Amino acid sequence: MTKAPFAIAAFSSLLAAPAVAADTTLPAGFAMQARTSVSAAAIVGTTAPAGLTATPALPPARPTPAVSVSRRLPALLTPEQRDNYRAIFAAMRAEDWSGAAARLDGMGDGPLHAVVRAELILAKNSPRAEPDRIVQAIAAGPDLPEAQQLAAMARKRGVTSLPAIVTPRDLVRLAGASKRSSARSVREDAAAAALASLVQPMLKEDRLADAEAALDAAVDLSSEARTEWQQRLAWAFFQAGDDAGARRLAARAQAGSGDWAVQADWVAGLAAWRSQDCDAAGRAFDQVSRRGRDGETIAAGLFWSARADTACQRPQLVQAKLRSAARMSETFYGLVATAALGTTPPAPPAPVDLAGADWSRIEAVSNLRTAVALAEVGERGLADELLRHQARIGRVQDHETLIHLAARLDLPATQVWLAQNGPAGTSPSLAARYPQPGWTPAKGWRVDKALIYAHALQESRFRIDATSPAGARGLMQLMPGTVDLVARRKGEPSDRSRMTDPAFNLEYGQSYLEQLRDGGICGGLLPKVIAAYNAGPGNVAKWNERSRNAADPLLFIEAIPFAETRAYVAIVLRNYWMYQRTSGAAAASLKAIAQGMWPRFPGLPGKSALRLGGVGATASAE
Repeated sequence: MTKAPFAIAAFSSLLAAPAVAADTTLPAGFAMQARTSVSAAAIVGTTAPAGLTATPALPPARPTPAVSVSRRLPALLTPEQRDNYRAIFAAMRAEDWSGAAARLDGMGDGPLHAVVRAELILAKNSPRAEPDRIVQAIAAGPDLPEAQQLAAMARKRGVTSLPAIVTPRDLVRLAGASKRSSARSVREDAAAAALASLVQPMLKEDRLADAEAALDAAVDLSSEARTEWQQRLAWAFFQAGDDAGARRLAARAQAGSGDWAVQADWVAGLAAWRSQDCDAAGRAFDQVSRRGRDGETIAAGLFWSARADTACQRPQLVQAKLRSAARMSETFYGLVATAALGTTPPAPPAPVDLAGADWSRIEAVSNLRTAVALAEVGERGLADELLRHQARIGRVQDHETLIHLAARLDLPATQVWLAQNGPAGTSPSLAARYPQPGWTPAKGWRVDKALIYAHALQESRFRIDATSPAGARGLMQLMPGTVDLVARRKGEPSDRSRMTDPAFNLEYGQSYLEQLRDGGICGGLLPKVIAAYNAGPGNVAKWNERSRNAADPLLFIEAIPFAETRAYVAIVLRNYWMYQRTSGAAAASLKAIAQGMWPRFPGLPGKSALRLGGVGATASAE
């Protein structure tokens, strides 16, 4: 077994060795220390993100963000029309149907009449509409998203001759950021179910030897189930700090196939790395890069294999692996590999000016004019539905225009959805997947807005009314108890009713991040603050206590016991770096991670990154 020279001094001496060919030169700052750490939905079609509730047909009035639509686009409504339409929608929410209808009839014809009449007919508890009224509404808006519901209602009421309506087409999932896949548990195996009921209590009680004996005694397991439980036990040994046990169980699982075998490759690599066996670590991570099924996993295997080659003084192998990882440019490890190589990704295209040619196309499409007018009166839920519907009925070449319009209307959830779903053959820009709405926290920006956006994108995909089964709400998915805690520390009365107000939610999410930053548990270290936001500071405190040595930030992240938090930290950091890339900002935290240093929370005075030894900090990133 080859012991890895993991100390910084050893890497420095490697850099001082005779020069190698330009193609094999080690990237500057690619020194990585191995230190022990035992710490711990994409929308498709019209489906909401996993765990979040769907938007009703006529949602409650949403708080209008602190940016005027007219500042970004020409106004389509007169002040009088805006006042009237707002009053009509308010009357509909109050179920004042006659008042809403009378006010609408009292107006001259306007840009929102067709959609308002359709909503009046379809709204819950609204008076029963006569067939001729339904037919008139269809004829007035055959391309509206409500048209199909109206047609179905008319048919139920005996109408046989209807105006032609525009039939929507199916959209496809567009290429985007990769997620590291997780293995699915084998459920159809009765022997596996019996083993699970026996072993899981043992794992909770840290009786790992008993669990291994139970696994060995389970002779009726399918090969897939055996691979799964060998990997699960390998991970349990790794979490307990028993790298020898982790490697023993992982080696058995590596002989299997499928996703659990890839997960076993990963545990084998981490355990070997932590044992300072760079040869074995490299072989395991090479397996990950070959057998992984998604870009995130493949890039992770390549990057960690490059780390192992560095530790084993094989500089001729490092850059090729880093370049391969860097080609997966929207993955966590692809970005880290790019930084390690010292290369700069291409600059994103300049924002589109919708007052120019795109605005002419928008003006020519009735649904797009209607969406702009709906946003003017604060009906952003209906504007969202309209843009999604237009993606299904509009011209393929106009899909990017829809994304630009969603961005200008400050409909970031719509923008994300359109960037992920579109007609076959469309390819939205990278920046389209990373919205930057013109919203501002109630007390202004104090934390880098790119970091806040990175959280909001992962937490809610920018759905201001998102609600999780656990009760977390809004852009930053704040729990009611967190709102109470932040309010108490701010010296303010708690107001949970405002959790879906973007200004309030961003303010309290920002404040909570500041509190985590300033608490002693996270030490101002960015990955730990992100982990605490997801899992709570109490869990981060436990992981700090159990850690034998947390000098290596990447090993700390990969050793987090909770799969959700492990993925969350990497995704939020990736989002953060992508936001910085699309805006042209320097990514100090990315550079630090690539150099094996702990990035500090942005905006703190002093050093931007720390290299941690056994205790304290000894160096800073430039």
